[in-house]
Amino acid sequence: MDKKLYEESIILIGPSGAGKSTIAEELHKMINMPRLCLDRISNKARKTGFINRFKSADEFNCFMISEVLKEAKDNNLYGIVDFGAGHSVYDDKEIFDKVKSMLEPFENVVLLLPDRDEEKALNIMKARSTGDTRDNRKFLESPCNKELATIIVYGNDRQPSKIAEEIISRIKERQEQQMERE
Repeated sequence: MDKKLYEESIILIGPSGAGKSTIAEELHKMINMPRLCLDRISNKARKTGFINRFKSADEFNCFMISEVLKEAKDNNLYGIVDFGAGHSVYDDKEIFDKVKSMLEPFENVVLLLPDRDEEKALNIMKARSTGDTRDNRKFLESPCNKELATIIVYGNDRQPSKIAEEIISRIKERQEQQMERE
């Protein structure tokens, strides 16, 4: 097990329009870690018809996560991974448990939400998103994101750089606390 992969990678999860891609890019600029957009990889797989090999979107999303994480582990890659909105919310409990197990070793799974107030968050995400936001209420109400997250960050109308700074600060703080315990 590559300790650096699990301790230093930052995985961003959350609904469509929550700011995952924007914050991933901001983090990339600030800490110069490689960045990987799981949505881009999944979209290519969808366009080629690869998704048709799976019985459900849950199976497809789980497979995509497993492939990306396997690639990272096999090649000693660590960095910033921004998931698509559907990559962290599952209807199938068995599949969700697999995803949860895959992400469990990662210390920095950050759930991004635009606001603590659900209705305000929905309006912000709808205004921001260039994609499909019809499932955002489901993504907000599902317990999956909160079960996967080790850190929850609310945008609260702040600039992306301030949100990225908070993420970096909270990760450093946790690492310092772990070092003190050891």
